Amino acid sequence: MKKLPFYFYLIFWISSIALAIQFEKKFPDLSDLFAFIVFIIPIAFSYFWILKNKNKIFRYYKKIRIRFRHVFYTIESLVCVLIISLIVSLISLGGYKNLKEKVLFEYIVWNDKSGLVCSPNGIAYNGFGKYSQYYFKAHTQFLDYFQFKPYSFVKEVYALKDESLFNFNHCKATRILLKAAHKGNRVAKDMLAAYPTSFHTIYEINDEYLFWRYVELLDKKKLYNPALVYIDTFNAKEGIEGRIKNLKEAGEEGYLLAMEDYLLDVSKDFDLKIHKDECPFILKYSEHLSQQKYIMADASKFFSLMGITSWSGSKLIYECTNKKVDFAKAIILINDFYIYLGQKDTSRVATVYPALIYFNGWGSVPKDQELAIELFLKNMEDKNPSKISKAYLSLNELNNYKNGMELLNEIIDSEVTTYEALR
Repeated sequence: MKKLPFYFYLIFWISSIALAIQFEKKFPDLSDLFAFIVFIIPIAFSYFWILKNKNKIFRYYKKIRIRFRHVFYTIESLVCVLIISLIVSLISLGGYKNLKEKVLFEYIVWNDKSGLVCSPNGIAYNGFGKYSQYYFKAHTQFLDYFQFKPYSFVKEVYALKDESLFNFNHCKATRILLKAAHKGNRVAKDMLAAYPTSFHTIYEINDEYLFWRYVELLDKKKLYNPALVYIDTFNAKEGIEGRIKNLKEAGEEGYLLAMEDYLLDVSKDFDLKIHKDECPFILKYSEHLSQQKYIMADASKFFSLMGITSWSGSKLIYECTNKKVDFAKAIILINDFYIYLGQKDTSRVATVYPALIYFNGWGSVPKDQELAIELFLKNMEDKNPSKISKAYLSLNELNNYKNGMELLNEIIDSEVTTYEALR
């Protein structure tokens, strides 16, 4: 039988790697087995080749080793140290799966070209003014429920949370928790499980969350704090009703992310006649999130007071308050909103909505058409001015026998429908 060329074995090994990757996607539970098989193939071939040529190899090795003994002593020592270190690492980390997790985590950190993964203030989203502070609070709140656990690593992790500067080095925290979790500490595993979904998304590789196995290991009968109850809702098999029940349980303990998700879930297919019993929770959580300066809660609040229900959160409040409107209070809340947001108030919400209220004198707000025109003009400075502003300014010009036709023609030329003009 003709001896196969060396490159045949190389191609065979590369093909095995490709097949293993495909099998891993279809059979994730067997990923470790596939990885082991691919890893063992070159070792097996090398072993058989060495076995077949052992005499020649030994004679050649002995000859070279005598000539370059100092070099060989150094290399052999390094190889021994490497093997011993690998064995010690596997034992200390609790096996291959833990080592793989540690390596993948460091790979994600190393591969992050943007530098955002381990950014100390990466959780405090930018661009929302003072509202950004809420995101830091909500996404690091889970730490508060582990704060008094009697372990040194818990104190180390909690010390990384800087509430004055609104930053948290979650990469450093993860290294500390992984070390403790790989030694079998239950609390460390629970803290990794309690990571909010924003953290799990950061540590994602091949469309899988690196630390999700800790969520799957949670014992439903031993969810001893709201952070664990909340994250377990993503594993719930009870459907939307079971999920809402768990979110309320965590929300009643003050967990902000649970309140957010509760309002989001309840807003789907909301019918007041069917879901009237949810109203106390809807109003309670909406108000609490607004007090905590959650941007969506504040927006929902003033939209509901103007009777605008296209926004899911505002529809809940509007329905649960018996369709209560208060245009005067809505204007105050809108002004406060943009001050807190710290952005130029030329947008439609900041100018057009209050202008409509002033121009028409809705509710208890007295008519003030001059102020309304000022607000419409301010909206014209925006990158995307509303067509409503153009329409009202045109009407005002026509009423004053000026050049209102120019603005009217601009609206006509844009070929917008009546519905689009009112948006």
